Amino acid sequence: MTEESDYKKYRGKCQEFCELAVKNDPSLTIVRGHYYCPIWNSSEPHWWTVRLDGTIYDPTANQFPSRGNGIYTPFSGLIPCSECGKEIKEEDADIDGNYAFCSYRCHSNFVGIFI
Repeated sequence: MTEESDYKKYRGKCQEFCELAVKNDPSLTIVRGHYYCPIWNSSEPHWWTVRLDGTIYDPTANQFPSRGNGIYTPFSGLIPCSECGKEIKEEDADIDGNYAFCSYRCHSNFVGIFI
């Protein structure tokens, strides 16, 4: 397959392909995080799996020009508040679209309602 068709085949389907891989091999563990592609010089949100021995199996690695030879960083569970920068647990955040907030006050300040 060409690089362009691999991109189209896998892009945005990482979780789906990982869930299929785990269904076929229950010893795999799904990991959510970021993948740093050295060719693109960027870090992308991504899903992959890890084998029992700790090695990475990424069923969608070919979407990247580095083909999985970049850096995999698992998500820590913390996200920054879009207003004040404080790190908070994702499940405790007030999420609004692409933005996360640590409090109603920060959310309000961000949209211009000062309380």
